[in-house]
Amino acid sequence: MAPRSATLLSAFLAATTVYALPGAPAPLEKRADWVTAVIDGKTVSWENNWNVPAQSTPPAVVPSASSAPQNNNGGDWITATYNGQTFSWQANAPTAAPASSTPASSPAQPTTVAAPAPVSTARNTNPECRDVHIFLSKGWNEPYPGRQGKLAGAICYGLDSCDYEDILFYNPDGSDYCTAVKEGDTNGINQMTAYAQKCPGSKLVLSGYSQGANVAGDILGGSDICGGPNPGLDPSTSPGNQLGAILLFGDNRHVANQPYNYLSGASVSCNDPRSTDSLNRMNKFSGIMRSYCDESDPVCAAAGPGPFDVNNHLNYFDLYSDDAAGWVKYILGY
Repeated sequence: MAPRSATLLSAFLAATTVYALPGAPAPLEKRADWVTAVIDGKTVSWENNWNVPAQSTPPAVVPSASSAPQNNNGGDWITATYNGQTFSWQANAPTAAPASSTPASSPAQPTTVAAPAPVSTARNTNPECRDVHIFLSKGWNEPYPGRQGKLAGAICYGLDSCDYEDILFYNPDGSDYCTAVKEGDTNGINQMTAYAQKCPGSKLVLSGYSQGANVAGDILGGSDICGGPNPGLDPSTSPGNQLGAILLFGDNRHVANQPYNYLSGASVSCNDPRSTDSLNRMNKFSGIMRSYCDESDPVCAAAGPGPFDVNNHLNYFDLYSDDAAGWVKYILGY
């Protein structure tokens, strides 16, 4: 049986025009802005240059360097005030960065900030391997890679060795919800296992949207509402120990008040929240997870008071691709 939130989404989208989505990441463009900030009591200006997918917002500020002092390699701590917000970073520290020219648009939410992934002692010998490999789990009735193609482009931009792979499952309009989820669970674990065996030195990223977030959560925590033998990945063995970052968007198994919940729907559940056993297993990865949910999303926040707007289930990647990509790169140590 499909979760009630998925049934609601199907009804919403039935009246919504579905546009074909490009398979390639968005084109990139270079931008430059003059930034003025107060640093240690002195007003300074500089030109901030950055490259992002075209028509996107500036990259979000990475988490404050003060949240991960163990990752810094020395240098002076610098504090700057920009647009009324105060940021800190450590000079010459590879995991820290100054504030971008546009502060993050989303409100701060309680979340677990993990240290960037340690450098693996394993090495890739297969020329097909990439340093960063992203697994995308698509939403209901989406073509591959779906809306997450924009996210994959944002994550890979600026990295010398990065690509993505679609988790394969059949979920068009009219398909059985649980049949699709079980297929995605099985294929996702098999695909991740095969890649990790072939590329033991790669850092893996898992991202799931809507129904695909259900699949991603099952891969981590094991199947529950749709049944099946999948027990979930173990973070201490391959491929779980190669996972460096995990993203969920508009999850129709969303559970309120988890440490990795992000945006205004952090304290709201969906209609069919993930079972306690599956959630406990999934939360073994909580230090490298972030789950995006807007309080007006009729899927991930369906048990909340509303009002609901289906557009806020559909536009995560228009609004937050750069934010999510910046967080992933920080967690991976770039």
